[in-house]
Amino acid sequence: MFRTTAIALLLASTAGIAHAAGPAPEPVQPVIIAAPTPSWQGAYVGGQIGYAYGDFSLDLGDFDNDSFIGGITMGYLWGLGNGWYLGPEFQYDWADISITDPDTMDTATFDEIARLKLIAGYELGNGLLYGSIGYAYTNLDGVGDFFDGSSNGYTVGLGYDWRVSENWALGAEYLYQAFDGIGAGGGDVDVNTVYVKATYRF
Repeated sequence: MFRTTAIALLLASTAGIAHAAGPAPEPVQPVIIAAPTPSWQGAYVGGQIGYAYGDFSLDLGDFDNDSFIGGITMGYLWGLGNGWYLGPEFQYDWADISITDPDTMDTATFDEIARLKLIAGYELGNGLLYGSIGYAYTNLDGVGDFFDGSSNGYTVGLGYDWRVSENWALGAEYLYQAFDGIGAGGGDVDVNTVYVKATYRF
């Protein structure tokens, strides 16, 4: 009987200790925090390379030609909220679009385009879809007044940049440039350009 009483007391003590300690704690679930998407706000620099097609409407006739084109880009974007961004961008390209007068065989080279654009973009996931509009400058070097001169014009475009790391982005861009009154003949030049771009975001 003593043995039975001892076992009963031991069981009662164990139950009391367990009751005092309360229920066993639930396992803690790990909290997974997604890495924030880097903001597009801030300064950036980079470069681009692509294809240019020029349509030259001069008093001497119409000339078409194409070439590779490439240059540098720099700009700054401000965040406007709700995924929208706005800011200025400067681009300078070197080109080698040559045209020749079939009568005189005079040759001219369309060798540069400079642009100052306003960029408006919207954040889509890890990318930025944007449009642009702005001022463009070009220079046509050649023989004779008809083929020599510079011109101010305008540019409009559309592009998409994709963030490949915290600071680097790759993208593609299309631009249309229109220039009027080049040279003594007052010719018009339209240039379409398509690029691939790489930019470093600070």
